[in-house]
Order: sequence, then C-alpha cells, then structure tokens
Amino acid sequence: MSLYFLRHGQSEANVKHVFAGQKENSPLTELGKRQAEIAANDLKNAAITKIVSSNLIRAKQTAEIVASKLGVSNVSVDDRIAEYDMGVLTGTPNQAITSLELVSAKDAEEPAAFKSRVIDALRQYDKEDGAILLVSHAGVGRMIEALRQNIGPANFYDIAPYPNAQAVKLDLAWLEKYK
Repeated sequence: MSLYFLRHGQSEANVKHVFAGQKENSPLTELGKRQAEIAANDLKNAAITKIVSSNLIRAKQTAEIVASKLGVSNVSVDDRIAEYDMGVLTGTPNQAITSLELVSAKDAEEPAAFKSRVIDALRQYDKEDGAILLVSHAGVGRMIEALRQNIGPANFYDIAPYPNAQAVKLDLAWLEKYK
C-alpha cells in the first residue's frame, strides 16, 4: 500500500488572497487546471489505483483531472479530508496569523475534531490495498505534518503548507502513536 497526498491546484481564492476554508467553495483557475495535469504526469509511475477527494470543488476538480489523465475510473469523495473550517475568517483577506489566532476565530473548527477526522481518514486508507491518492487542502496537509512531527493540533497552522498540486508520498509509520 502506498498513500499519496496532493493539495489542489491553484484556486480563485488563492489568486484573490482570501482564506477559503470550507465555506468559500472556490474553483480552480486555468493555472490550477494545468497544475493538476502536471501533477498527474508526475504521478504516472505511482500506479494510483484509487483517488479520494475532499468534497470541495477545488479538490474535486483537481482529482477529476488527475483521474482522467491516469485512467482511474472514479473519484471517491470523503468529507473528512475537507479543508479546516476557519469560521468567520472564511472569505477574508489572507493575513499573517498564528495558529492560536486561527483556531480562536469565531465559529472555527475545534482543532481536536479536525485532528480526529484527519486521523480517521488516514487510518482507513492506510489499511487499503493499492496506491491511493488523497486530494485535499493546505490545512489538511499541515495537520498531517503536525501529527507526524508530534506538534499539538492547535498549532497545525504554524507549519508551512504543501505547495499547490505537488504530490507527497506519505510515510505513515508515525500513525501508530495515535491509536
């Protein structure tokens, strides 16, 4: 089993420099679509057998482009790998903020709940056969890195995000400590 993570291609929210979160369902730009095609080319030797996407349009569009290029017949949707819900910060201009400021925003998702849904998804896909590609978001990638590095979930946003549309092969040996 191999598990890969791919952050969606460039979205309109990325270009507008706004926090998208879960509620700003921002589609891909033309560049984002080209990035997805390049990501598919980069993954051609990974023998991807299954693609799972967040329910948000920018991830679904990325996943569908990659699936088409790799000949994967269908894309599954899993809400557990949706972006972190930023509460009232959604749709506001990007700004340099700390994890504490993000998780303290009104109506923001509880970091422990975010951690739990990401771990649940990773555990499930880690047990499946074949090469699986998860198409998701910067926040989910940050949480994966926070967990891997043993950083508390409330501090996930202090970690640099994975770049748009660049696949990362996940080594989940660390997942054992979260039983």
